Amino acid sequence: MKTALIDLKTVARDARGLRVSLAGELDLYTAEQVGTRLRELARFGHRDIVLDLCGLSFCDSAGIDLFIRLHRRCRAEGTRLLLCDVPPLVVKSMRVLAADRDLQFVVS
Repeated sequence: MKTALIDLKTVARDARGLRVSLAGELDLYTAEQVGTRLRELARFGHRDIVLDLCGLSFCDSAGIDLFIRLHRRCRAEGTRLLLCDVPPLVVKSMRVLAADRDLQFVVS
């Protein structure tokens, strides 16, 4: 899926799960757009969905809320949502909003 401000693409798919990269600006408008596709991916029964966020240049509270809601949906589907290469400013925002308590971070 490609929009004016954000790019979502599948990087790899294997027996362990799916790796998806996000690049661009994740805000109220783009979170709604990519959220639809990410929720679809969560229904496919992957063991893990790894979101590579190294390409994010901006992420507001709508983006962080998307990660939390997606985490809950994945957990209900028996899938783990893992975030990797999260930019430092996004990590800081997640901490301020206490989202880091629920979300799982991994090193790529």
